[in-house]
Amino acid sequence: MLNVSNFLLNLPLPLLDHWGYLIIFLSALAETLPVIGAFVPGQTIIILGGLLAKLGIFKLGTVILVAAVGVVAGDMLAYYIGHKFGYDFVVRYGKYFFLNQEKYQKTKDLVSGHTGKALIIGRFSPFTRALAAFLAGIYRIKFPKFIFYSIIGGLGWSALSALLGYFMGQGFEGAARYFGRIIIIAILAITLIIFAYRWLNQRKHIFSKYHLHYLILNVLSIYIFSKMTEDYFDQEATYKFDFWLDQNIHLIWRPWLNQPLIIITNILSPEVLLTIAILAAVYFFIKKNRYQAALIFMSSAGGLILGAILKRLIGRARPVGGLVLESGLSFPSQHALMAMIFFFLIIIFLTKKIKNKLLKGLFIFSNLFLIILVSFSRIYLKVHWFSDCLAGLALGLFWLTFLILAFAALIKLFKDKNYGEQQ
Repeated sequence: MLNVSNFLLNLPLPLLDHWGYLIIFLSALAETLPVIGAFVPGQTIIILGGLLAKLGIFKLGTVILVAAVGVVAGDMLAYYIGHKFGYDFVVRYGKYFFLNQEKYQKTKDLVSGHTGKALIIGRFSPFTRALAAFLAGIYRIKFPKFIFYSIIGGLGWSALSALLGYFMGQGFEGAARYFGRIIIIAILAITLIIFAYRWLNQRKHIFSKYHLHYLILNVLSIYIFSKMTEDYFDQEATYKFDFWLDQNIHLIWRPWLNQPLIIITNILSPEVLLTIAILAAVYFFIKKNRYQAALIFMSSAGGLILGAILKRLIGRARPVGGLVLESGLSFPSQHALMAMIFFFLIIIFLTKKIKNKLLKGLFIFSNLFLIILVSFSRIYLKVHWFSDCLAGLALGLFWLTFLILAFAALIKLFKDKNYGEQQ
């Protein structure tokens, strides 16, 4: 079984230890700032810090202290902003962050009448947390009184958030013994995504029926990617199949097939597909179709960046003795990832333009075949393991469907904001 503590401590990127504490500090600080603090997942990051403390990555006391210092520093900055710029700041910038007059007034009444309650108990409400110190500055609450409640509230909130993550870590450890740690993380991620989907849909009615299909694909892709990663680290079923296939793939090598697959893997490389995608994004941007331009660019460029980061984190070596020379790390396959994003985008954008059902079916099949063909070429040429390609396909599908759902939510929220302003 993979030891997550050792795995995280040996990551080649300096994201943990002192950098991890810096992330906790900055997140706690940002969450107390006016307006933007309501959208910074500072509490979630502190809870995660507590969970990592249970796993032995961080020290629980340090997580609480760093978070509390961040909260107090953020409160002082928010107090200064309120004291310096006042209500005009909310009037000018609040509308860009969905801050309406009702939410502002509730927090204002709480701060002006019950400063201690706002800075201690109100710390557990995202909007109150993001506005309380700012409004204390506007209403010139005496600084000694303000800082006293800020310290008490900051310590209490930080301690409870970190301890929540710490005790969650106990359950995490127990479940991981049976299911595997990476799978449990994937299940937690799936739960959060489904919860966010339902919460947004119940409150804002954002998603239509076809978005449910993207949600299902998103959840499925998370599971497949996590399963491939778990199997690699724990050397389970897919890992063993990788070696069996690698040892026997030469049995199907044929001279007449080698060169066509080399051509395919070069023509449909991530670099080529990314270049085409960027050109398409520029075209749609010029045509003022900002949604398609943004989706194409962010899914393609962002997907490759995400894949490159995970390659480095996982650090799997390529198979040896391939028909073409490849360097670098192997898991996940960038060829498979980019093929999934590129050809799935073509299906999404162009299928609805084809009216004939037979032609539509053939068009979808052709693009799916190209996705599979790119992945097969990598395995056939012995430059990727089977699980590399499956993980690449899953990661590409996850990133694309995640962006589609996120864009749908953002578009709906901005439309509602603009409609409210017009009224």
